[in-house]
Amino acid sequence: MYKKSAHQLYVVEGRDARLARLLRRRHPALLDMRQAHDVHRRTLQAVKRRLRALDVDYDLVYRADVKDPSRYDLIVCVGGDGTLLQVSHAVAGTPVLGVNSDPDRSEAVFSAATQQTFGKLLGLALAGRLPTLALSRLRIRHNGRALPVLALNDILIAHDNPATMTRYQLSVGARREFQKSSGLWIATAAGSGSAVLAAGGRRLPWNAKKFQYRPRELYSGRLASPRLTGSVLGAGEAGTVTWLMREGALFIDGPHLRHPLRFGDRITIDLSPRHPLRLLGLTASGRRVR
Repeated sequence: MYKKSAHQLYVVEGRDARLARLLRRRHPALLDMRQAHDVHRRTLQAVKRRLRALDVDYDLVYRADVKDPSRYDLIVCVGGDGTLLQVSHAVAGTPVLGVNSDPDRSEAVFSAATQQTFGKLLGLALAGRLPTLALSRLRIRHNGRALPVLALNDILIAHDNPATMTRYQLSVGARREFQKSSGLWIATAAGSGSAVLAAGGRRLPWNAKKFQYRPRELYSGRLASPRLTGSVLGAGEAGTVTWLMREGALFIDGPHLRHPLRFGDRITIDLSPRHPLRLLGLTASGRRVR
């Protein structure tokens, strides 16, 4: 499974005239975009060469075209965190080996391999000797019905317009309160080092069977003294949000997967009891296996 670079999507395929013009004028950002495209392409080519050298039977699938990968023994995900997160939504039990296609530009915290280390880690994976990290994911129920995807990193509940204050009722256990904020983060242990941490959350070991919630930019004033400002929850616990605006959305693992919300909708989130993501080559602290 692989991503397409920004240069491929917007300049080559999208034929964006403005970007093409800036590239001809050697705009630094567009030159870097093209260089990133070249680096990513070389990594993808190296991955394919290694698979052929080991006589591995494989299919090459663009990340937006991933359907049901359950018939495969292994998924190799070439790109960055966005690619792996998108692919994870189609994955149940198949193990995943991430390859950071551009380490100078991409954090790719979920990817154990680079172009240089892929051959070694692939050999270990095929031999069954590459450590597996089971990452708990979040189950989402909308008005009592489970959504078909699990969240690997985090969920954001917010209005579509970033300048609009978000209004909702939050319930955690027996506690409940009305809140106004710029949105509510709910994050897995694996996602605890990203947006929820920046909002004041806690970093957790990746293998922890825990999750946390944290409102961002929570309003407090004469008419509001919120107490549900963030907490870590475990297996068997849940958080529930009643949406109190005419429109809004639930964003799963970034901006690409959006589920619309309407006034009165009830969202319940807890740890999924099934299908942790089996990520190869990483430790519980997120360190890469050497």
